[in-house]
Amino acid sequence: MLKKTTVAIALASLFCVNAATAVSLKEGDNGDYIRLFGEVGVGGHFGTNSDYNHDEFYDAKGFVDDSFATLGVKGQNKNYIYRLELDYQRRNWLGGDGEFELAIDKMYVGYVFNDIHWIELGLTDTAFDEYDHFGDFTFNKSVETGEAGDQENTLKYEAKFEHLIYGVSYSYDGKHKSGAAQGDIVNAYVGWMSDFVSIVAGIEARGGSEGISKYGEQQLAGLGIRVKVIPQFSLGFNGFIEDEDLSTRKSGDVHLGYETFRNYGATLSAKYDFNESWEFIASANHEQYEGWDVESPNYDYTELPAEYGKDRQWASLGFNYRPARDIVLSVEGRVGEAPEAAYAYARMYF
Repeated sequence: MLKKTTVAIALASLFCVNAATAVSLKEGDNGDYIRLFGEVGVGGHFGTNSDYNHDEFYDAKGFVDDSFATLGVKGQNKNYIYRLELDYQRRNWLGGDGEFELAIDKMYVGYVFNDIHWIELGLTDTAFDEYDHFGDFTFNKSVETGEAGDQENTLKYEAKFEHLIYGVSYSYDGKHKSGAAQGDIVNAYVGWMSDFVSIVAGIEARGGSEGISKYGEQQLAGLGIRVKVIPQFSLGFNGFIEDEDLSTRKSGDVHLGYETFRNYGATLSAKYDFNESWEFIASANHEQYEGWDVESPNYDYTELPAEYGKDRQWASLGFNYRPARDIVLSVEGRVGEAPEAAYAYARMYF
């Protein structure tokens, strides 16, 4: 949790602008700009199920509030770019307490070489984080890839051509979302974008915490595909495979006995655009974690076996309604071994 003085200073820096300039705070003839952006969303998860809850929610109950807000400023001065983004979010993950926290989500500076190449330095998305759910059309996202996400001390390079895209990042002394050490993290992606089919492949490797936390080395590969069958109907695939070393015992504060756990996940999704306002989305999902398997030599017998065994499958059906370009109302129902019965959200962007 940020100190109150830090939060006050950050908010003041965002709001001390002339209201008459609206969202675009500055636009220069040479392409320089300063823009204020944000998002406000209210909604959450209904019918969360403790039998199928892996690490999605801090608690299993009838409704878990997942309301969210973000506010940020981004800009460019000559070839230099910058971004500061604050998130107000629920600590809903397993081990959290469900309360709100205000956190700095991104804080970086960068350099734009031209319209194709640029770099970012600071607290930002790792490269593969931008495409880890590519091919998953669901609003709430389905299978969790498990890559590094946002990291401090990150240097990232990206390039976007007409069809070809690629990027790579290096994060020094990376951390899990819980704050636990994970060691240095490197990940990258490469993709091809077109009107008919788009493909993105990504990889990640981390050095491990060397006994500081339960997280050891890791290697992950992911693939996302989107195919536009007809102008109104698209199919998507997203999947990953991961080898992750986790500590199986401790001696005092030192984690020992790292063993490799293999994990898989895949999502098949489809999207039908009924018109400019309505889209219908369906998905089928599979996850398999070695840590769930009671027959695995690395199974933690201090834990009861999961209700779903060594893998779980579920399906979803929902819709997104956009009464305006920057407003979306989303409802999704789930069946099978899903951690929740439904998800509903209203979000507004600026």
